Amino acid sequence: MKTLTLAVSLLLTMLSAGAGISSGWSSGPLIVVAVAEPRTVPVSLVIPAEFVSVPIRVTSDQKNTALAYEESRQAIELITKKAKDGGRFRTSMGVVSLSQRQGGFGISSGSWNQPAATAEIHLLVPLAKEGDNLFGAGAEAARFVEALSLPGKAHLELGVLQLAVENPEQHRTQLLGLLAAEIRKTREAMAAQGNVRVEGLEGPVLVRRLDERNVELFLGYKLSFTLDK
Repeated sequence: MKTLTLAVSLLLTMLSAGAGISSGWSSGPLIVVAVAEPRTVPVSLVIPAEFVSVPIRVTSDQKNTALAYEESRQAIELITKKAKDGGRFRTSMGVVSLSQRQGGFGISSGSWNQPAATAEIHLLVPLAKEGDNLFGAGAEAARFVEALSLPGKAHLELGVLQLAVENPEQHRTQLLGLLAAEIRKTREAMAAQGNVRVEGLEGPVLVRRLDERNVELFLGYKLSFTLDK
């Protein structure tokens, strides 16, 4: 009896395929942003993205460290309040870096001439209508930021736009069904009987950017067929 083993390695990490942010200060629905990478997965599910995530870098140029901290805090609160009051956007906190301007390297391990307080907040722009896309949402976010009256020497910088979806785990069952169908098709094409082994399905549902409006969801797994002849 001869055994033929066909192994298809599709092991991927969450860091290489997407990152999660929550739509609130510390908790809330998990929003997962998509990355733009070449497709390496045979089984995936294409869905419209629900949000465009717009990272906003908040910096204060105050020479006084305490004032810089306070202005950054006020700017973050302003963005959060305006987004909530308008009812159009959601916000999610990103990384906050605090450093001393005097005495060499501070809390953020940055040099003394770096901004004393830097923070990042994500503005989540919903893609609710048929014609909505990445670029239109980015323009909308830019207009929102330009209309803000920032405190003191605080200023904002927009980062790279990313498509995002809420709670991709809700699509796990559908992805498992697509994978089962792919396994059946492969076995039929090989006209042989054998054993199928699937590993890695306990990993998260991953997200990659497909175009300016859609994303692909997929699972990282290792699929092997052992065929007896």
